[in-house]
Amino acid sequence: MSKRSLAIIIVAVLLVVSGVCGYHYVMLSGRQKSTEPTTLRIGTTMPIRTDNMFADYYFGIVTSLSHDRLMRLDAKGRVIPELAENWEVKEEGKVWILHLVKNATWHDGKPLTAEDVAFSINYLLEKVPVYKFHLRLVERAEVVDDYTVKISLKEPWARFTVNLLVVRVIPKHVWEKVDEPLKYHGEDANIGSGPYVYKSFDEATGTIVFEANQNYRLGKPKVDKVTFKLYKSTEAMIMALKRGDIDTVYHYARGVEPLYVPVLIEDPNIDFMIKPNLGVDNNLWFNTKLYPYNLTEFRQAVSYALNYRDYVNSIMAGYAEVPNAGFVPKGWSYFKETRKLETNLEKACAMLDAVGLRDLNGDGWRDFSNGTTLTIPILVRTDLPEAGRLAELVKRDLESVGLKVDLIPVDPPTFRQRIDINKDFHAFISRTTMWGMMMWAGYGTGYVDARNIGWSLVDDKEFQTIVDEMLKTTSEEEYRNLAHKLQDLYAEKLYLIPLYWGKIIQPYRSDRISGLHYDPMYGILTKETFYAIEVKSKR
Repeated sequence: MSKRSLAIIIVAVLLVVSGVCGYHYVMLSGRQKSTEPTTLRIGTTMPIRTDNMFADYYFGIVTSLSHDRLMRLDAKGRVIPELAENWEVKEEGKVWILHLVKNATWHDGKPLTAEDVAFSINYLLEKVPVYKFHLRLVERAEVVDDYTVKISLKEPWARFTVNLLVVRVIPKHVWEKVDEPLKYHGEDANIGSGPYVYKSFDEATGTIVFEANQNYRLGKPKVDKVTFKLYKSTEAMIMALKRGDIDTVYHYARGVEPLYVPVLIEDPNIDFMIKPNLGVDNNLWFNTKLYPYNLTEFRQAVSYALNYRDYVNSIMAGYAEVPNAGFVPKGWSYFKETRKLETNLEKACAMLDAVGLRDLNGDGWRDFSNGTTLTIPILVRTDLPEAGRLAELVKRDLESVGLKVDLIPVDPPTFRQRIDINKDFHAFISRTTMWGMMMWAGYGTGYVDARNIGWSLVDDKEFQTIVDEMLKTTSEEEYRNLAHKLQDLYAEKLYLIPLYWGKIIQPYRSDRISGLHYDPMYGILTKETFYAIEVKSKR
């Protein structure tokens, strides 16, 4: 090994240690000392196409700057107050009473009250499709008084606060006149109550601008302006970071791909935060309603065909590990150590033979019993840069045991339509986010349960019984036992197959900014960042 290679490895290890151990939670404090306007410039490859936060998934993410929520996560992943300063739970979890802050205002100066909050919950549940999952057990939100809201649920939901994390509190005086929120583009469409005010989206230059809310209830944030610059490729964004055109990068629930670390680590003006990913970077999902994906033995056979170690090394350059069959990654409070996934081609072939999927005509591909070739169409997201390369490796591995694969690239709107609405897929490769792992009953249940988002469309009675008990229990000991039971079931049934457990790598220009903070849900787009960040020079 060359001295140069050894030096790079040593520096990388030191960065990992300092990135993971050097994180600390900082309370909101201070104002910008200088009167000189400051701008934080963020590059992103998120494919934002419109400034409608309901129609564009990724634009909805960046509105975390402009829209306060009822609750938020702190750096340790705990639910803490935001617009709801405290809450009560009654009737064994069927009624939630939210007590709101009394000094919140909309960007147009109007007060934010219980009318807005109750309206938001009822409106989103009725008119925005994804909230039919997020708020599935909500019956009705009602105004108690100007700053108190009562939410009635159909059934007890002990961890309802997790789903309230994604409720967009919107101004009633704007949205009550809008029947189709996914099509609305009025000038008042992005009025929020957060620390930044949305100003513009220039599609020609790919630039989104937010400006500091001078009248924000917690005081003006330190940075006067935040701009997002959209890039069509990670390579272009990385070069912009090296040139100093941007200060840092952002992608929801992910960092940069590890393959870009060597070119960045050589630049003395670029530093890193490296965080554990509490989501799962990429999984192979099945439509468990369709044959042969509905067979546990088939899914198990597929799991033995996959070369997880190759994915860790080729896709993640070692910034990952081979996952457990239990799906849930390390770092969760009630993580249980289940068996490691392994590659065993002989076992994969024997199991496929046993379920009747054999090569009947000698062409090298496994066939159904009627002689037609089994072809597995796998949808691959184009907004996750490494997914395409990973999909080629998955295709290689499945075809090595005679399973013919057809890779189908899909953009985010098509992905959402086919997976969330039409449900017309066989298999696909996609991630889970940290919040996604928390939603519904927690531990990934919202992604799996056919009664919720249900990407795996699982209606297995054993699974849903565990979920129902997790939803209701208020005992942490019982919840822990159920979470362990769930992970054992994941490991046995393999409703989905995690392909690796990775890390989030967040680079930034240390010559330009300091004071970035990170929360496990929105990453650097957290209040701690905007009240602690220092911009070192004007651009």
